[in-house]
Amino acid sequence: MEFDNNILKGLMAKLEWQLNMGVEAMVEEKNNYFDREKTNIFNKDNSKKLEISQKPIFSKLETETIDKNSDHQEMLENCLTLDDLKIYMLNFNGCDLKKTATQLVFSDGNPKSQVMIIGEAPGAEEDRRGIPFCGASGQLLDKMLNSINLNRNNVYITNIIPWRPPGNRTPNENEISLMKPFLMRHIEIVSPKLLVAVGGSAAKAILNIEGGILRHRGAWKKIILRGGLEIPIISTLHPAYLLRAPNQKKLAWEDLKSIRSKLEEFKR
Repeated sequence: MEFDNNILKGLMAKLEWQLNMGVEAMVEEKNNYFDREKTNIFNKDNSKKLEISQKPIFSKLETETIDKNSDHQEMLENCLTLDDLKIYMLNFNGCDLKKTATQLVFSDGNPKSQVMIIGEAPGAEEDRRGIPFCGASGQLLDKMLNSINLNRNNVYITNIIPWRPPGNRTPNENEISLMKPFLMRHIEIVSPKLLVAVGGSAAKAILNIEGGILRHRGAWKKIILRGGLEIPIISTLHPAYLLRAPNQKKLAWEDLKSIRSKLEEFKR
């Protein structure tokens, strides 16, 4: 009976942790993205090889599950394409958000675009469909882009965090810090002409700024990537915020006009 009580205590502790994290539903082990992608996660003794619906186009990544204690910067540098990066992220087990999310939400749009849009994290609809900005805020984002003659065929969209936080909570500093190297490598591979940080979390993560988004939105800054490549970046209001505060849409419109002007500069 003592053994059974210990098991019960362990289960109760796990349940309490999940409730505190905002988990809304139980996820069966078999219902995960790896099964759908036909991916076989590597074991520690490397006795299994990567099996995926499309053969990896890189060979430098070690056949080993990556955990949060691994130094993955060198591995990220070996990701030379978006396919490399996506497969590496599929196999990365260092972020606890992956345990409660349905699937990886990697990107949408045209990776050859001049414009790269970076949001915060997937919501419920994004988690279900695997596409960033596909819910109500995504519909407003599409309208915002259309107002300056842009759409998902000529922009590229991703998030800082590729897995939905439970209950749609804001990602914490540890989660953002953990996933930022992946985002920076994502930017390096795409090499856009300009970046748009959508919302305060995205702006703070990329620019290391303090204060709210209203303080920083609309101002052009630059980030410098490895190798010296400089990319202009502007922060703007998140569509989810605009849905709650529609009176602020005039500020977002000023930002959109500034983005349009910057793109026109590239044509000169």
